[in-house]
Amino acid sequence: INNPDKRVEILKGFALDRNQFKQDTPLLDYALQVEKITTAKKPNLILNVDGAIGIIFVDILRQSGMFTPAEAQETIEIGALNGLFVLGRSLGFIGHYLDQRRLKQGLYRHPWDDISYIMPERDLVRFCNRIMKAQRVGHVAFVRASHE
Repeated sequence: INNPDKRVEILKGFALDRNQFKQDTPLLDYALQVEKITTAKKPNLILNVDGAIGIIFVDILRQSGMFTPAEAQETIEIGALNGLFVLGRSLGFIGHYLDQRRLKQGLYRHPWDDISYIMPERDLVRFCNRIMKAQRVGHVAFVRASHE
């Protein structure tokens, strides 16, 4: 592995330490076997932090004894674990916001001309027309408000 993610290393260390994490981890064990195969082909094809979190939480649901198999499966199927990813992204966004405030910088906005979308042509035209219309409406509202 060229550049292991330290967050994944910490999660794996915790989940595989039977003194701390007293349950089996069949999905994590499987993922680590897959990682051995993928990194043999290309050293950067590693288990990422999102995958590690998802796998470990599914192992918890299925192996902890706190949920029936049906409850664990329902929790997975309704996408409840996706909230963990939203939470992580939210905390990261808050961290960036606080850093920018601390450094007295404005909130970073990516330049519009630097953003590209890959869409079928008809959808792209419709999308661009909506953006242009929204910008015209917003501009008109701004002009009207500034003259009142």
